[in-house]
Amino acid sequence: MATYGGDQSGRGVSEAQSKLNRLLETENELEAMVKEARRTAQELVVAARTATDARVQEFESTLADEDRQLAEQIAQERDHAVDSIRVEAEAETERLDALDDAAITTLARYVVDLLVGHPEPEGSR
Repeated sequence: MATYGGDQSGRGVSEAQSKLNRLLETENELEAMVKEARRTAQELVVAARTATDARVQEFESTLADEDRQLAEQIAQERDHAVDSIRVEAEAETERLDALDDAAITTLARYVVDLLVGHPEPEGSR
């Protein structure tokens, strides 16, 4: 019986050694998989940062273009308003320059009377 028990003991050690070897092999495979997953994750992070940087740069470029276009539009509207006021002022100046001295005197009296509080009747102008 001792032979039988000794044979079982060697077989048990061999089986345990085999299981231990499979466990170590599995651990090594898992470590390799983790390293590959980390490498892939790093590549994905780099790719995401690159894509994000490109989109941010595109957005900033678009924003700068729109800002420039808006500034040009505002400048054009300002210039148009200034030109319109200038034309109106010139027309008003010409109209006032066309008044004769009698009309200016009449208007001046009317304004003074309004300021003093004694307006002339409408028909007397």
